[in-house]
Amino acid sequence: MGTGAYRRSGGAPLLQAAQPRIAETDDPNCALRGRIVSTFSMQSGVIEDGRRNVHEALFHKSPDDLVTRVAPFLIDGLEAGDDVVLACTEDNNRAVAQALGRDRRVVVLPRPEVYEKAVTALEFFRELTQSRVRAGARQVRVVCQVGASSGRGSECRRFEALSNHALSSLPLWRVCAYDVGALPDDVVAAAEATHPYLRGAGASAVNPAYVEPAELLRLPDPDMAPLPEREPDLELHDVHVHDLRPLARRVQEILDAARLESERADDLLLVLNEVATNGLRHGEPPVTVRLWAGSQRIDCTVTDRGAGIDDPLAGYLPGGGEALPEGRFGLWLARRLCDDLRTTRGPEGFTVRLVLNR
Repeated sequence: MGTGAYRRSGGAPLLQAAQPRIAETDDPNCALRGRIVSTFSMQSGVIEDGRRNVHEALFHKSPDDLVTRVAPFLIDGLEAGDDVVLACTEDNNRAVAQALGRDRRVVVLPRPEVYEKAVTALEFFRELTQSRVRAGARQVRVVCQVGASSGRGSECRRFEALSNHALSSLPLWRVCAYDVGALPDDVVAAAEATHPYLRGAGASAVNPAYVEPAELLRLPDPDMAPLPEREPDLELHDVHVHDLRPLARRVQEILDAARLESERADDLLLVLNEVATNGLRHGEPPVTVRLWAGSQRIDCTVTDRGAGIDDPLAGYLPGGGEALPEGRFGLWLARRLCDDLRTTRGPEGFTVRLVLNR
């Protein structure tokens, strides 16, 4: 039975856009009817070609179904010397932990509500893995459960896709559990497209529906609201790199009038400075800044006349001491501090859109 059989009414536009290829399997519990074309060495905890980073989706229908399918995988990991981290609902954490027995290498965490922003979710899993490795773990096996409150479908898709790139250097074997009876269709569809491997009943399979991260990240975001139709509260043309103080003063006046809390206003001013500087130094002037202060959110666009960045993965790497290419730190900081960020090309040039929710 495929995931489509579990789904309620409604289509799956993501999968249609990605054009997944579906093969066949004789495993009735496998999430997709995909032919098993690769297996894992369960004793070593690595893929047979030597890679130590694995990212799987597990589609389950009940807590018992989840425990039945992850317990053997986790027990194999403990026997191989791996650490185990459970980050599911409280009831599911308890049920899986009981199946594993007492072992100090089993770490139980509350389900992380980090999926509101992809950049914070990446930081969470990177820091989690690095902390366990520093404590002596050879590899970390994580079972995490995506919940209905784990962020928008498009942001979950973004994180799962990005993690295949941003977390690929870590000794992390991650099984993402999706309750197909409880989750929205777009979240399940995103899981089908963003996980290179699927976990069935005691086996792992290459996912024929997997789509490369860059391809997925170029898809439009249906969750992002359009810009306000009214005239902007601020429109500044020909911003100068040598003196951004006039921009900061004008923005501060509008944010004060809109009664935006000071910490959020400081975040936006910092991000605007970074993004405008990037446009001036790495794009082509003039740079235009527009700002709309609404009751629900603050929208801001920064446009230069250059070609911009044609890398959908840009700006998602965490700071953490890692070197970022010149011009990319501003994007990383903006993704970290803003609630949403999108880049587009249009007749005016390259635009970075920033969103702060209120």
